[in-house]
Amino acid sequence: MAITYRPLDASKREFRLLEIQPAGSISDPVYCRIVTARLTEKEKPDYIALSSLYSDDTPDTDRIIVNGRSVTIPNHISQALRHVRAVFFPTVSLHFQRKPKRRPHKAPRWLRELFGLESSPSASSASSTRGEGYGPGATTLLLWIDLLCVNHMDDVEKSQQVVGMRKIYRHAELVVGWLGVKTEHTDAGMEVLGFIDETMPPYWGDPGDREKNPEDYAPIHQWAEPLKDVWTAGVHWIGGADFFMRPYLQRRWILEELSTARYPVFLIGDIIVPWKQLLRLTTLMEEFKYHPSKYFPPEMVPSLIEFPLETSQKFLEEFARREAREDSKIIQKKTYGKSTSTLSSA
Repeated sequence: MAITYRPLDASKREFRLLEIQPAGSISDPVYCRIVTARLTEKEKPDYIALSSLYSDDTPDTDRIIVNGRSVTIPNHISQALRHVRAVFFPTVSLHFQRKPKRRPHKAPRWLRELFGLESSPSASSASSTRGEGYGPGATTLLLWIDLLCVNHMDDVEKSQQVVGMRKIYRHAELVVGWLGVKTEHTDAGMEVLGFIDETMPPYWGDPGDREKNPEDYAPIHQWAEPLKDVWTAGVHWIGGADFFMRPYLQRRWILEELSTARYPVFLIGDIIVPWKQLLRLTTLMEEFKYHPSKYFPPEMVPSLIEFPLETSQKFLEEFARREAREDSKIIQKKTYGKSTSTLSSA
């Protein structure tokens, strides 16, 4: 059954959001309703934006409940909604109870607390929850996704919303790029990629750092000695290669959209990957591919050539135009939420 949309009032800067209900597990059906909000200087609801390919090249579909009615959507999108719900819902009530004042040049407090830059007596216990009960006081999760929040049967609205997508992404508390569900070796691959990123110097790859610290770059890479045993074939290499080869990361146009976000991240299964981590890793792989390194075995270079590393260039171009954000390194785990008392039903 198709969704019945109430027309938007463009003069009021209206747009739609999904109000997603909490669930007991990741396998539970998605229940949500469509609400209308305004995106003005005075009215900026807290929401997550979800960026995803419409499908994963399979005909599989799933059903979710929207406004009390069953709606068929691509299974790829249903999986995205389920995982976003499981990963970002656990501390929804904390954000609602301790809503901070807005700080235009700083990450919101709920984000900083969850990712370890500020302490909270209850955040630590909440952040360990994955796809389990969300506890008392949980409200709902507000999310924007093009496929469901835009009436694609209305050409006028569709064109207006496409033009306004940059603003929607820019004002979202977080923009999540959905890479798909895990494979058998995803956990091993992501664990090693995380270890590589943690081993790298904090400012490696930043403009001017090569000149300041030449010993950190080819051919010396003095910091990379602890990684000498990482560069071997194995399940971790398969998992890491699978991450870089995800179709989402090979679409330059979709990365252009994501790059406009304040806090863009990638989600693969229930693992969050910060955009900064992706940039650092792809830059490192490019350096290994084109320059000899003391700590990277030359026989492994051919396996790097197949990685779609050129897709990171757009991110580098976009973020080079902005001022540096130290808060961007905080995206390591999960959380999010919002009360919907100021929203109207669509």
